[in-house]
Amino acid sequence: MARATPKLPPHSDDAERAVLGALLLEPKKLIQVRTRLEPRDWFRDSHRLLFQAILDVTDAGATPDLLTLQAHLEQAGQLAEVGGVSFLAALDIHLPDIGRLDEYAEIIRERSVRRDLITGAHKTILGAGSTARPVTEILADLRQTTDHLLGRAARVHWEPAGAVLDRLLATIEDGHPEALKGLSTGFPAWDHLGPGLLRGGLYVIAGRPGMGKTSLALDITRHVAVELRRPVGVFSLEMRADELGLKLVTAEADVHSHHARIGYLSNRQWRDLYSATRRMSAAPLYLDDSTGLVLRDLEARAWWLKAEHPDLAVLVIDYLQLITAGIRVEQRRLEIALITRKLKELAGELGVVVIVLSQLNRELTRRSDPRPRLADLAESGAIEQDADQVAFVHRPEVYNPTDETLRGLAEIHVAKHRHGQTGILDLHWSGGTTSFRNPAAPADAELSR
Repeated sequence: MARATPKLPPHSDDAERAVLGALLLEPKKLIQVRTRLEPRDWFRDSHRLLFQAILDVTDAGATPDLLTLQAHLEQAGQLAEVGGVSFLAALDIHLPDIGRLDEYAEIIRERSVRRDLITGAHKTILGAGSTARPVTEILADLRQTTDHLLGRAARVHWEPAGAVLDRLLATIEDGHPEALKGLSTGFPAWDHLGPGLLRGGLYVIAGRPGMGKTSLALDITRHVAVELRRPVGVFSLEMRADELGLKLVTAEADVHSHHARIGYLSNRQWRDLYSATRRMSAAPLYLDDSTGLVLRDLEARAWWLKAEHPDLAVLVIDYLQLITAGIRVEQRRLEIALITRKLKELAGELGVVVIVLSQLNRELTRRSDPRPRLADLAESGAIEQDADQVAFVHRPEVYNPTDETLRGLAEIHVAKHRHGQTGILDLHWSGGTTSFRNPAAPADAELSR
């Protein structure tokens, strides 16, 4: 019984020959082809070598034709591998319509992506069949492969700026300017500094320990999940989920957290607490209190949440310095830079707002004026570079606890704002509920010039 011929991976010899033949006839077409194809996209070794030779000859300033390509391939010792002069001379025979060159190039790229997809799937199957690696690592690798292939499969597309501007103007004229705005924070003075929290944005809330970074992030979380009814995911790498729950519900109920913890509440406070619990339970809010998360695990969990809730609006990460990259990095500063860059990419890929909390350097406590500055961001200037907005939490009473005039005063310093203005806004700190409130008489932010 005859043996079956092994099935070859997806490819198109006809498309590959058509593109090579077209480039020999009209070398100027290489400009449009090289934006779509790389040497690795060609299935046949002879075709790949010839395409690389065309690139080399062109980059050297010569025109790729039979003579220049023959000379180049002979010098490289590759003429026989390509198929000799006879192969070069026969490429333009029975050449299809040269006007459909883009279509032929797209066939080559599509087949190349399919081959890489098969390779990636096979690698995933082998990894899943073994218990040597954690399943989260395998899934993270699979997502990375998928993202890469999606990028390769995407067609090159340039959109005229005029079309973009016309679309934006139509959105405004139709009475839907909210489409250009982001989510509100729940603090009007903060929102007045810009368009709100925009999808794909990385927002950093930074401060020294005890300033209320987590509380401020949870206040925004409550506003988005409860008031706006938009899904929010919170990664708490330091605080347990039940502690987060207590902070959330007591702030929502406006009940002293210590009294709730020991059950020392009046009948009215119990009613408020039950009512707040019902509101929080009905809100699309999801908590993950896994400690020691490496970056790839955090990314995998974020993608899972997005898959479960496609309208996911916000991810909160508490806090940056507790994340590890999961790969060997020589300096912690470089590791933080890698993590912030990946978080910014994650925000764009998921189309969500990412709010990440960050520590500040200890040196600011030694200054006569301990108000934070961008240079105080702990361990890396890349935080400032990658962030769309950097906001510092500052409570003067922490440094002057005996000054009653500072009791409850809180300042949010928006020190960087890619899409709006910087400035300082005043909030009220409620120590009992460990939450921030808008001032009784809202004041506009002190805009920086």
